[in-house]
Amino acid sequence: MYIINQSFAGDECVFEFALCMDCREKMHNQLSEPSKVAMFDFMHDHIDMEQREEQLGTDSATEDYITSCITCHQPRSATNGYTLGAMFAGHELIKGPFPMLMCSTCEEALADSLSDETRKVWDRFIAENFPGPPSEVKLPTGSKPVLI
Repeated sequence: MYIINQSFAGDECVFEFALCMDCREKMHNQLSEPSKVAMFDFMHDHIDMEQREEQLGTDSATEDYITSCITCHQPRSATNGYTLGAMFAGHELIKGPFPMLMCSTCEEALADSLSDETRKVWDRFIAENFPGPPSEVKLPTGSKPVLI
């Protein structure tokens, strides 16, 4: 199993990556405890996963999962940017809490709650794995991508 994240500025994908679950777990283990708590609290305070799974189940159309921000419910068409997160087993999309969309405004709010230690872990991950502009450069959306 693996996850795919894609960050968009408008309709253009400006950053994407796939990460196996083992690597995702290794990354998660490097995050500071305060950041882990902050991310959990942010998601818990803004998302009713139980309601989402009841409403969408596992057989809704993929588009139904990503029509609006999972945290603030702003329609995708009204955002300046957003990130999609999805989980796969081979070529099969796993539905449940995923796929999900988070608008750049909510991503920024989530990112603001992260510790400097966690930001350094993320910046190092980007610098080591993705050639291109330095990891401290902001996306055209005005924010940095967040692993969701």
